[in-house]
Amino acid sequence: MENIEQQEQQPTNSFVSNSEIDSYLLETAKWGKFLAIMGYIGMGILVLVSFFMMIGASFFGSAATAGFPMWIVGFIYIALAVVYYFPVTYLYKYSAQMKEGIRSNDGSTVTSGFRNLKSLFRFLGIFTIVILSIYAVALVLVVPLSLLLAR
Repeated sequence: MENIEQQEQQPTNSFVSNSEIDSYLLETAKWGKFLAIMGYIGMGILVLVSFFMMIGASFFGSAATAGFPMWIVGFIYIALAVVYYFPVTYLYKYSAQMKEGIRSNDGSTVTSGFRNLKSLFRFLGIFTIVILSIYAVALVLVVPLSLLLAR
């Protein structure tokens, strides 16, 4: 009797699902994969544009970019592409692992997919906090400075 109760309490590596849950998760995996592929394409475009900006800045000289050097903008675009790589990769891994885990009914693969989804949300949350902090610091510094310079 005790052996049966112990076996029932032990967690298994199987994935408990039904057809409705499976269909919703497969649908999110399909859309996630589509968005991840679009993200990779967007990163490629960002990198290409950044190279053209840096190369173009050397051809046109300082007259065309008197306000702000274009090679700096090119490096900013590359930095944005690098930052963008992580959430897109987490989304792609989530999608691939979720689709494979549901089709093979493998709980560990589904768990790994959810782990990547958690990493995606954590990255986006931290990134949002960082951006909001930069906005707050800029607001605190720029508004008084502009009022001071307006006199």
